[in-house]
Amino acid sequence: MRLVRITLASTMVASGMLAFGASPAQAATYCTSWKQVENFQQRACVITESGTKIRHRHYVRNLIDRTQKTQVTTFRYINGSVSICKSARVETFSALQTKSWSCDSRRVSRSKYMTRGYITKQAGGNVGVDSRTITG
Repeated sequence: MRLVRITLASTMVASGMLAFGASPAQAATYCTSWKQVENFQQRACVITESGTKIRHRHYVRNLIDRTQKTQVTTFRYINGSVSICKSARVETFSALQTKSWSCDSRRVSRSKYMTRGYITKQAGGNVGVDSRTITG
């Protein structure tokens, strides 16, 4: 049984999608791999917090050894309808700092949930990352 779990985890990491905490009593977390945008990386997650809640989380990390800024925006999608988790705002990151933003949704059976995060490149233009879509 342990070998099967390790093999499954290795396959998910290799495919760029992480999932952990899969037993019904625990939260299950589904995150993309880190995506690099200039001197930052970002990833998006959906987390089944309980039988009644889905958490949408967007992580951004500074890859360099000095303070820098970027604009961050986070959205949640429920059955294709979008709402804002974090409004577009310039954030300051210390050297090598990681920050995250999240919001919660009420979990409804058969509903579809996804998180989308954006950061802005220095030359302009947003670069997004989407979590996988999960069913509540």
